[in-house]
Amino acid sequence: MKVMKLIRLQRNANIQASENPLAWMTTFNDLMTNLLVFFVLLFSMGSLDGSRFSHFQKGLQSAMGVLNEGRNSAEGVISDKPSNATKPAEESKPEAAPREDFQTLAQAQGLEAVYTAKGLHLTLNDELLFSSGSAKLTPQGFSMLDKIAAVIKPLNRAIRVEGHTDDRPIATERYPSNWELSTARAISVVNYFISRGGIAPYTLSAVGYGSVKPRMPNDTDQHRAMNRRVEIILGPTNPGQSGT
Repeated sequence: MKVMKLIRLQRNANIQASENPLAWMTTFNDLMTNLLVFFVLLFSMGSLDGSRFSHFQKGLQSAMGVLNEGRNSAEGVISDKPSNATKPAEESKPEAAPREDFQTLAQAQGLEAVYTAKGLHLTLNDELLFSSGSAKLTPQGFSMLDKIAAVIKPLNRAIRVEGHTDDRPIATERYPSNWELSTARAISVVNYFISRGGIAPYTLSAVGYGSVKPRMPNDTDQHRAMNRRVEIILGPTNPGQSGT
């Protein structure tokens, strides 16, 4: 009986083999396809330009907002030249001088210089630039703005000057409210950059926010002093004069 079973099983196996003699090729084709994909990946990884991949990776991270305050961002975010991914690696070295100059400025009392993913943000205490209730620059303000203008002029950036006050009301003949005072202070800085700093007017803009954008709650004298400020924000590179 056992011999008969073995003969029957052998016959069934022979019948199945005769029905599909090329069944083994399906598995073989899958194996060859996987090997081909594997070698293509190896070739692609071996020929990848490391510097360009790194530049692309940093640019993508910057767009997604995952960089650490711009310190690892691609050239063009805070340097004085726009990014150019087509340049060889040796020609795309980031500029160190602007960062060092701003770090020196940041050591000045009453001034903050912060790098962000969007660029450079300077904040000046109003006491550094103006007397109380006035939009007339002080001699100390002249000196500070001279230093700032010398650094930001070569960068050819769009420069936005913002004036801010605390919530204490002002009602004078010249400044009926904090809106007029904050705007006048921003305009004073812009005019100084043009007349004394030699900065092109088309790169500059001025705006006053009064007390509507405080840094801190207006609940103490110290917090109010922090809210009275002028902010200078460097934006994108200016390709040329507006309207040309």
